[in-house]
Amino acid sequence: MAGRGIVWERVCNNSRNKLQQDGRIHWMPMHPPVLKIGPGKKANRGSFLAVRTGKGPPDWIALHNGLSILGDDKDSKQTRWSTWNLKKHQAEAFDRHELQNGISCVLLRMSDNSRWCIPWIMLKPFWESRATIGLEDLQSMGALLWEKREEDNPNYDWLSPLLRWIKENEVADA
Repeated sequence: MAGRGIVWERVCNNSRNKLQQDGRIHWMPMHPPVLKIGPGKKANRGSFLAVRTGKGPPDWIALHNGLSILGDDKDSKQTRWSTWNLKKHQAEAFDRHELQNGISCVLLRMSDNSRWCIPWIMLKPFWESRATIGLEDLQSMGALLWEKREEDNPNYDWLSPLLRWIKENEVADA
């Protein structure tokens, strides 16, 4: 099902790009490992034919004042999102990242177009029980709504709510 949420991933990339332009984060996308097996199309300079050689990591990693944030972008077309859409190898990467004092999170868009940042420590119990979550669950677990920072921009800021949550819960050095 790779690429299913590509439009949402672009929205998230734009959000991270805006936060980077504002000087709040430095971020980089992460891609699945590939093996080059041949040349690409001559008309597409720099292209090549490749096959995936392993499972893909979470979508991105960002730095904010020395705090490492690992994240994955997820989109739900339904009123409930299946936490099992976060794959086991991604969950394992989240766990390894947090063992190194990083923060891991999912940026989730629900069917009503609400945008949420869910820290892994908050999402993990739901993921372990293979739960589906709706808006009520997001609210009761304390998931973080994105914020609007500037009047002429959409609500692109997931970082400020995450940093406040970190500080309030003494999860990491924010």
